[in-house]
Amino acid sequence: GINAEYGSAEEEGEVLVLGGQGLAGSATLSALLEAKLSVTVLNDNKNYYDYHELFQGKVESLACLRAAGLSGCFELQNYLAGAPKIRAVVDFTSSSKSLMEEALKLLGPLSPDVYMFVSAAAVYDVAVPLPAPIEEVEVLERPESVLLRETYNDRNIFGNNMLGAEEALRESGLPFVILRCADIVGPRDTTYRWWQYQVWSEHFDIINTGFVVPDSLRNMRFSLTYGGDVAQVILSALQKGVTNRVYNVAMEKPFTLPHYLLEMCKTFNNGENCYADFTEAQETYNLYPSNHQGVLSIERAKEELGFTPPPWDTVLAETVEFYGEARLKFTKERNTVLRKLSDNVVPFLSVGILNEVMTKPDLSQTLDTDGPTGPSGPSSGKPLLRSEL
Repeated sequence: GINAEYGSAEEEGEVLVLGGQGLAGSATLSALLEAKLSVTVLNDNKNYYDYHELFQGKVESLACLRAAGLSGCFELQNYLAGAPKIRAVVDFTSSSKSLMEEALKLLGPLSPDVYMFVSAAAVYDVAVPLPAPIEEVEVLERPESVLLRETYNDRNIFGNNMLGAEEALRESGLPFVILRCADIVGPRDTTYRWWQYQVWSEHFDIINTGFVVPDSLRNMRFSLTYGGDVAQVILSALQKGVTNRVYNVAMEKPFTLPHYLLEMCKTFNNGENCYADFTEAQETYNLYPSNHQGVLSIERAKEELGFTPPPWDTVLAETVEFYGEARLKFTKERNTVLRKLSDNVVPFLSVGILNEVMTKPDLSQTLDTDGPTGPSGPSSGKPLLRSEL
């Protein structure tokens, strides 16, 4: 339920964040610090984008590798020995039942006021289907049929793992808040999905390969979640003292994959040139969505937490601008994006041209090329992306 206002920012107790280096995590750290809260982070302390620049010296850091197991993490053991007063755990990293159980075993005895878990809308893919827009169900029921359950789990392994983590948290008896997020977009994405689509859209003339869209996703509506909104909901739930509630977090606007890609192409005045390769194949290189049950309802978060997602146009402009600047600012991440595109999308003969354009200090001097296979666009006879939702 919802309690009265939790109290001032100076209220005793700190926030322990598991993860925090990705786009929702870094936005959350910024929001917690802005609210003058005491923050400790537990992660591998790798520097993604400007993570160290933003947070070093501002948060207490416990360097632990989750993959190696928390029980063997020396810095965490030292921290636990001090029996800290934990106001909240915010967990971005327990992405399976076993990881959640490991975290709860070590952190449960500290009796946090609330354990916040950032889960995923993919959990809806492995539960008994709900009508869209999907409203929060506190306890998601898995299918009774073992065969159907296994089919659902195989279809979305990520969703199965995340629901397992939710189930473990619920069974622990700790006060919890679970956020079910669609695919998260915005600056500092460590999955590099948005940035790949942005490069593909901006340099469609060089890559000259249609966006791969499986027929099953051609008209499938889905939600996207802005990283800053995860931070907004976490802070609001914390300040209001909410416990034992589940919230969907997403933008108001629904998407289809062709519609999202067209919006991206239009940003670079490529709306008339970009095209899709629609295919019956299931195993294809498409990066959104990771959940397939439909659009999320966010009415509960709006009513109970005062959640107000920014308009899509704002998110689009801000995110495109960030990755545009990141091209020269964050070369390690840029090279990861180029490698992913080269491995999966870019024709061999275009790889060198794309790399040269992406590493050029001044894009106004872009190479004069239509790509090795000639100009794309309406004249190519390929199916254009449509804007209908």
